Amino acid sequence: MSQIEKKNQEFVKTNAAALDKKNNQEFGYWKSLKDISSEEDYNRFLKQSEHNIDNGLSRRNFLSLIAASVALAGLEGCKKPVQKIIPYVEAEIGTIPGIPKYYASTLPFKNNALGVVIENHDERPVKVEGNEKHPTTMGKSNSFAQASTLEMYDPDRARGVKFKGNKVDWSEYLKFAKSINETNGKGLAVLMQESSSPTIKSIKEDFKKNLPNANWVVYESINNENLYDGIEKAFSKRLQPLYRLENAQIIVSLGSDFLGVDDNNIYHTRKFAQNRDIVDETSTMNRLYVAESSISSTGSSADHRLNVAQHEMENLLAELAYELKMLGLSVNANKVKGPNNLWIKAAAKDLMTNKGESIILGGSSLSKEFHQLIALINNQLNAPVDYYPLSSSQVSSINDFKSLCDDMKKGKIENLIILGANPVYDSPSDFDFAKSLANVKNTVHLANIVDETSKLCSWNIAMNHYFECWGDAMTYDGFVSVVQPQIMPLFDSKSAIQVLSPIVYSEEKSAYETVKNVWKSKIIKNGNFDRVWDKVLHDGVFEKPLLKKVNIKPSSKASVKVLNENSKLDDGKFEIIFNPSSSVYDGRYANNGWLQEIPKPITSLTWDNAALISMKVAKKLNIKNGQMLEITVGGNSIKIPAFITPGQNQKSISLELGYGRQFNGRIGNGVGFNVYPLRTSNNSCFMLNGTIKALNETYPLASTQDHHGLEDDKYAAPGFDDLASKEAQSRIPELVKQSTLDYYKDNPDWVQKKVEEHKPDKKRSWADHSMYNPDWDYSKGPQWGMSIDLTSCTSCNACSIACQSENNIPVVGKEQVMKGREMHWIRIDNYFAGDPDNPEVSTQSVSCVHCELAPCETVCPVAATTHSSDGVNQMTYNRCLGTRYCANNCPYKVRKFNFYNYTRDLPEVVQMAMNPDVSIRFRGVMEKCTYCYQRVSAARIKAENENREMQDGDVKVACASACPADAIKFGDINDPNSEVSIAKRRNRDYALLAHLGTAPRTTYLAKIRNQNPMLVSNSYNGSNH
Repeated sequence: MSQIEKKNQEFVKTNAAALDKKNNQEFGYWKSLKDISSEEDYNRFLKQSEHNIDNGLSRRNFLSLIAASVALAGLEGCKKPVQKIIPYVEAEIGTIPGIPKYYASTLPFKNNALGVVIENHDERPVKVEGNEKHPTTMGKSNSFAQASTLEMYDPDRARGVKFKGNKVDWSEYLKFAKSINETNGKGLAVLMQESSSPTIKSIKEDFKKNLPNANWVVYESINNENLYDGIEKAFSKRLQPLYRLENAQIIVSLGSDFLGVDDNNIYHTRKFAQNRDIVDETSTMNRLYVAESSISSTGSSADHRLNVAQHEMENLLAELAYELKMLGLSVNANKVKGPNNLWIKAAAKDLMTNKGESIILGGSSLSKEFHQLIALINNQLNAPVDYYPLSSSQVSSINDFKSLCDDMKKGKIENLIILGANPVYDSPSDFDFAKSLANVKNTVHLANIVDETSKLCSWNIAMNHYFECWGDAMTYDGFVSVVQPQIMPLFDSKSAIQVLSPIVYSEEKSAYETVKNVWKSKIIKNGNFDRVWDKVLHDGVFEKPLLKKVNIKPSSKASVKVLNENSKLDDGKFEIIFNPSSSVYDGRYANNGWLQEIPKPITSLTWDNAALISMKVAKKLNIKNGQMLEITVGGNSIKIPAFITPGQNQKSISLELGYGRQFNGRIGNGVGFNVYPLRTSNNSCFMLNGTIKALNETYPLASTQDHHGLEDDKYAAPGFDDLASKEAQSRIPELVKQSTLDYYKDNPDWVQKKVEEHKPDKKRSWADHSMYNPDWDYSKGPQWGMSIDLTSCTSCNACSIACQSENNIPVVGKEQVMKGREMHWIRIDNYFAGDPDNPEVSTQSVSCVHCELAPCETVCPVAATTHSSDGVNQMTYNRCLGTRYCANNCPYKVRKFNFYNYTRDLPEVVQMAMNPDVSIRFRGVMEKCTYCYQRVSAARIKAENENREMQDGDVKVACASACPADAIKFGDINDPNSEVSIAKRRNRDYALLAHLGTAPRTTYLAKIRNQNPMLVSNSYNGSNH
């Protein structure tokens, strides 16, 4: 009997629900595609090429660049900003060495604002957290915000001002800028990235007034232009939508990764998770339908996911519109019946049943006509979406950018000022921006690093990090916040305000005075300005929004006739999809080692991008992981390795943007493959009729998906070589427990019943079953514990990056990751169930679970790993000999070993880029999650100084603070009123591998999916989940 046939039998008993019962029953739970193929199939199609190739840098040199935080320009750089900034927590009296201060600030991201609080040690910013008072972040953050600390201390950042490659004084640029001011703007153009800054808006208004013949152009390679155009066609106004997901019970996402790489993902995740916080079996939760071509973070969280090609989305929407019409919605639609009619009928019925609490979201990559129809349908559904004017933001326009490129080709542009953008790298290939740039006499590029565009510009100016400058930004709904500097510029860098001021006003103006004057004249118009200004600096946000919600009125009736004609995909060809990267986005984070090394959701790839293909396509074309492909579409070709991915549509090839950079970044230069040459202005999101050709070349890819598991034993007796992997697959349902909401309501104790099944003797306690039974008294004092809700978790990696930033976790590089030596203290495990073409995905965040009866402690010969009186499994680094007995004896595989001394060759100044409250480990030492014990100690000391007991909320560990879904609760389990105690009393609580008797302090809440009974197979009863 083949392995697939065996799993076919197992699936009937153990597998989760899936849309197609017949197809799904072929496969059970699996972690990797190799688990659902026979040995012959796997060896032929899926076996990873065995490579151990260095990525171009010697280990010593690479590690000397690790964390991009070496060579900080010395102690001289750590100077306090000149202007007054207000601490977020307490008023500043004086600097006490070792005691951090916290300042509210803002991370501008495109035309949005992310409120942050920055931890500052002795005038040195080292950590970013979300600002609880800010309406967008609400105290949470994402991986980009967490990793922004690393950008600040990047030794490859641009320095000072250069003209034609030679360093010059800032005054030289001022002379040049003032000369431009005298031209009345003739032949002048400014090209910038998206922005919501009121100060930039004010400067633009003066720019248009003082330089009437000049052009101001905004371009982003990843933008929402189709969304805005579609809304404008629907309501005759150009508006910014803000989805109030906390008020949505039914969400239908068509190609939208609103929980993943969306511009407003922190806000969306927080609001979405609010309706998935299940207290008990009487609770309700929202339901998420997702249609997409490649599994995203949003798709992995879906209650029902549909695998559909991108070019078929408009047909899907037309069919959905017809079903809504049949249920009473006023929409002009004809009868359409496709292969996914049952899924669409179920979604339509839910949308109409929950009218006023249902919403449809469309991906920004879809056409403006698609978004027009969605906006009109949402309006009739009374969907919880607010609209705000876009007039205050600088948003991308491909038509304006095209006109600029045409003028450059014709020689009409003599002076071009590029602010932050990198169009030589990421502009549409048909614009040939690099060639056009050669026709411009004077080019100025403000950039944080010498990149592809900088190399072709005459003036290069180093750009401030947001830790170093004054500025501002506005949220989608009009709340304005200030960017306030934490430190003097390390590398003589400047802000966009400083670059534009001498051009617009013919004189240099400080960014501080410019921002303050704008706020005084246009924002804080009433009351005592200085008092309100100080409050804004303290809180990080102005309490009164500048924008008012727009009352919308449809300009036409909802009709499927606005959709484009059906796109045709030729036989044997593929649609090529361009997706933003969860690691480097559009390429702007390519030199960030933390983001390069963090495993991506679903694929778990690090340090590279790849062409994601389906298992069926791989088998048909005899392609294996890492095999180089030549992809051709629209007359352009690239070479990129293949990666076989669950849930990938067989008509689609997904490509990740942002890689293949050729710039002065030693971390990210040459990493991955540049796919921008395939994009054109008319097809920037996906293209049809692409071809792939498998080459006789291979490329090593580093994926962590199969790390820390049981591998097949090639030395095993005949017939038993796959025993380990089979045993591992059979245990997966016990690792990540899940069920449907309906089954949970009928069987509220199903989790506890499953836990009790593993007790060898039902009359004895769990502690009595353990071979590790020291005499600890956990009844006294605070006892720390954690609860993780698998229903809320979206696998966004914010927790892992926050942990890395807080605990000085090193980056090891691609070669070491391929050997299974990544150092992240928190990993995200992916588990799949069902048909590999459309599997159900479950994710689980795993770190040290701090066992009360810890197997690691009993085997350490030098007592380097011990137990604290408050229940934390601790490491004494200078006692550790590196025997790795503890790692071998840890059933959770969460201990990390320093195979090399990553900091040996680094100067002492490197520690200035790291958290001074956490020691830096050395070679031969084991490390792991400590429950951020440095924060526990700081909270204990503070409580003692204030003559009080520690209270719930005094300790906020890095992962819980960052998690935008608020899925992680930490606190004192002896306090019955603490958040973690309340979570652990829920009947979904279970411990990972509890039957081992280790008594973990970190436990999980079983995952619940709110599935529609119309789409649930009869075999899904939750009993084996």
